[in-house]
Amino acid sequence: MRIRTSLLFSGFIAILILLAGCTEDTTDTVSPGTGSAAGAGHAGISVDIAAMDSILPSTYLQFANRGVTYIDFDLINPTGTARTVVVESEVPGFTDKAVNTVEVPAYGNITVGQTPTLRTGAIPAEVRTASLHYKVSLADGTRIDEQTYPVKVFPKDTMVWEVKDGDEEYDMSEYIAAWVTPHAAVIDPLMRKAAEYHPDKSIAGYQCGESCSEQEWADYSNAQVKAVFNALKNDYRITYINSPIAFGTGGDNPQRVRLPKDAIAANSANCVDGTVLYASALESIGMNPHLIILPTHAFVCYDTMPGEKAITCLETTMTGSASFEEAVSAGEEQYQEEMTNGNFKSGASRDYSLSDLRAAGIMPME
Repeated sequence: MRIRTSLLFSGFIAILILLAGCTEDTTDTVSPGTGSAAGAGHAGISVDIAAMDSILPSTYLQFANRGVTYIDFDLINPTGTARTVVVESEVPGFTDKAVNTVEVPAYGNITVGQTPTLRTGAIPAEVRTASLHYKVSLADGTRIDEQTYPVKVFPKDTMVWEVKDGDEEYDMSEYIAAWVTPHAAVIDPLMRKAAEYHPDKSIAGYQCGESCSEQEWADYSNAQVKAVFNALKNDYRITYINSPIAFGTGGDNPQRVRLPKDAIAANSANCVDGTVLYASALESIGMNPHLIILPTHAFVCYDTMPGEKAITCLETTMTGSASFEEAVSAGEEQYQEEMTNGNFKSGASRDYSLSDLRAAGIMPME
C-alpha cells in the first residue's frame, strides 16, 4: 500500500487541472495489464491511494459537477485470477460512507474514485480536525488495506482565492460563484420588496422585448437593479463594512465570505459579500450578473440584455451611502479603468460571467 496526500489546500488544484488520479465519481478505469506479478500485496492485491487532506465545502460540493474525486484507489491485481474488491471511504461525522464493489481483472488494474457525500448539516462553524477512514477488502471480507488519517473540515463560508503547489500558483477565484445562491430563502422576500420600488411594481428579468433598442434594454434592466438597490438600502439597511480582503496574496489564502442570508441577517456586507448578494438577486430573476474580482476589491456588473451584448456595473459598497446612479457611475468607472489598463486581458483582474461559470459546473452551494 502507498498513500499520497497533498498540502493543506493543494489537493483542490485538481479541480482546475484535473491532476492524474482524479476521475469522475464512482467511475472505474480498467487496464488489462501485462501479466507481471510485481507489487503484489495483501490477498494478492496491491493498493495505491491518492487523497486530499482537507474538505473545503464550497469546493467539495462542486466535485460531482466537475468530474473530480476526493480519494482515488488504484487497485492492482498481479495474479492470474480476477478478484472482486470492495472499496469504502468516509469522514465519520461529516460524510456518508461511499462504497464500490468492483472486479479487478487478472494481471490488470482498476482505478476507483470516490467523493463521500457531505452531510451539509454537519459542516462546522469553525475549522475542525476529523479523520478520513478507508477500507479495501475482498468480497469475502478479507482485508487488503484499512487506514485512518487526519483531515481538516472547513466552514461553508471559507473561500480560498489561490493555492500554491511549489512555485506554481493556481487561481481559485471562480469558485466565488458558489456563494451566489438565488434560491436562498431570503432572496424571494428581497425581490418582493424590490418590486415595490419598480415603476411597474414588478420584477421580470429580461422582458423588454425584441423591438427594444439597446438603450431601451439598458433602461429596462437598470430600473430593475435600481429597485433591488433601493430595497437593500431602505428596507434592509445594508451598510458597508471594511473587513480585510486578501485575494491570492500569501499562498493558500482562506477568507470568510458571507452568504446572502448572512449578509442580510447582519444588515452589512463588505465588497465580496455585496457582490454575491446582488448577483444572487439578479440571477433569481433570470438576469446574468458578472462577478468582478480585482486584486483588492470586488463589485458586480450585469448584462442589460440577453447575450452579453451590453453591460452595466454597480459599486455595491455604496448601497447604504449613495444613490443608485452614483453607485453605477463608480462601478462603470472602475470597470473601464480595468479595461484600459488591460487587467482583464492579463488576468490581474477577473470578469466572471455567472452563466459561464454555471455552464462550467460551479453551482450554488445551497
